Amino acid sequence: MEQSRLWTIEIAAYVTLVVGTLGDHLSTSIALQSPNVYETNQFTVFLMSKGLWLPFDLLMIGLGIGIPYLLVRIKKTMRYRAVVAYPLVLGIIRLCAAVWNFSIT
Repeated sequence: MEQSRLWTIEIAAYVTLVVGTLGDHLSTSIALQSPNVYETNQFTVFLMSKGLWLPFDLLMIGLGIGIPYLLVRIKKTMRYRAVVAYPLVLGIIRLCAAVWNFSIT
């Protein structure tokens, strides 16, 4: 696979992670302002109660980009390119959560 295509896939994975995570965070904040809507994830409720929800999401974005980025550059073999699947899959999951949150408001 040519280098520019791998770079495009990597950037797309990182952008998906950022957009998905921030979209989920924003949509959850908006949805929670509606009556009869509440957060069911107990870990998120705990983070919200301690004021750590946004810092935790930002940390997850940082680690979700930083670790695959470094692994791909330290280990320059093709098999390490698969670590880019982590930010892509996590971003897609969080993007689906954002769409769900907007659908219930």
